[in-house]
Parts: sequence; C-alpha cells; structure tokens
Amino acid sequence: MKCGALDSTGDSRLGTLEVLEQALAWGARQQADRLAGQASIFDLGEPTGGEAKPRHHPTVPVRDADKNELLRMEKETLGVYVSEHPLHAVRDQLRLKTDCGLAELERRRDGEVVTVGGIVSAIKALTTKKGEPMVFLRLDDVTGGAEVVVFNSVYAAARELLVTDAILVVKGRVDHKQEGETKLIAIEASQFEAVPERREVRLKVDARIAPSGLIRELAALVKDFPGDAPVLLDLVTSIGPKLLELGPSYRVAPVPDFFAEAKSLLGEAAVL
Repeated sequence: MKCGALDSTGDSRLGTLEVLEQALAWGARQQADRLAGQASIFDLGEPTGGEAKPRHHPTVPVRDADKNELLRMEKETLGVYVSEHPLHAVRDQLRLKTDCGLAELERRRDGEVVTVGGIVSAIKALTTKKGEPMVFLRLDDVTGGAEVVVFNSVYAAARELLVTDAILVVKGRVDHKQEGETKLIAIEASQFEAVPERREVRLKVDARIAPSGLIRELAALVKDFPGDAPVLLDLVTSIGPKLLELGPSYRVAPVPDFFAEAKSLLGEAAVL
C-alpha cells in the first residue's frame, strides 16, 4: 500500500492504510470461523430476487496525501523512490547553488572543498570522546548519495536544519580516508529554498546599439531550448520602450543553461 502496489484499485494509499486493520480483523474472523466449521447464513446460497450480496469490507475513504508524503512512504518501504525523486521539481534550481553532484565526490581530490545539495534521507547523532555532539547524515541528490560528517562547530550553527527530509546545501571537504569510503566533512550547511517556477522569460535588448542579426541569434537560441514559457522582449528604442512577445513557436524552457547562454549573448543585465 505504501509503495503504490494497490494503486490500480483506484483507492488512495492513505485510505487503504486507514481501513487495513479492519480488513485484517475481518479476514482473521473469517478464517477462525472456517476452522471452527461455522458459516454465515449468507454463505448458504446465492442471493435471489436481484438482491446484492452483502459487503464484508469497509468503504475505503478518500485520503489524499501530498506528493512528499507519498515519496517518503515509498522510500521507507522499498529504500528507493518510485513515483519520482523528491528533488525532481527543484533540481535545476539546486544545481545553481552547487558545484558538484554527490555521485562526483569519489572523483574529486582528497581535501578539495566543494558545495553539494540534496535531501537528508537518514541521520545519526553521536557524542565524541570529548562529550561534544556530532552527526552523520545521508545526503541524496538525483545522481547519487554520500555520507556527510557534521562536527560540533557546524552542528551548533545548523542544528535545526539537520532533520530527515530536509533539503540542504552543504559546503564541505572531500575525505577519502574515512574507513575506505568517500565522505564529506561539512564546513557549513544551509537550507535550500526553491523560488516559484518562471511562467515567462523576460529579456532586455537595447535596439539602439544591438548588432545586426542579434534577434536572429536569439531566436536560434530559444529554438535550442524548446519549452512552454513565452519569451517577452523589453526593447529600448530611439522612440521609447517597447514590449514584444515572440510567437508561439518560440517558447522556451527556462533552465539555467538557457539563461547562461542568454547572458552570454545579450549581457548580464539582459535577464529580468
């Protein structure tokens, strides 16, 4: 139920979990009656006169959980996410805050300082020989995962953030010497906050100084990143500002690589 194996019934996962105890209790009573040689009067024959056979199971209520709760239950049950990775919707934004994927840590130099991001899937608190608190946490992103060691100095500053299912950005030092496994020694940790997804892309172009062919190059760039977001151009002209929208065949995916290319073509201040 928790991992979606009964989704084909059309009932919600939380709804089926809610009536699970009732269903198990009814099944146990039925089995006990059969073993004792007892039967219900309803088992003596088929109903007549078009009467419906009585229901023995409760009605499954509608109890919809949010996506994060469903994903948590999948990971708890199977050890993996089934529907999608919880970072899927924010992976592009998270990538802007980091310079290294968790799967890359093994290939980075020992002692190199990197910034990674991911979701906390497990956490274990310990006390050092000096009596200071420290934490081992498992951080996962869409590429892989790694263990992060958080010593007291960092733990004191980020204690409230270090909880299961939190999405964190962690700056740390690569350590290949920890028990033969690559780990990250945390230097600082912060909470990741996603910003609302762009519904449109707005670019500023000074038509008075723009080289010939610039709009053609921009159109080609948009075609390289097809998507659903409309592209608006704030034009600065000799007769005043104008706002233009590119046609419906020139919609774009507002991903980091597109904005990097747009800034390279139009200038840093072009992305509004």
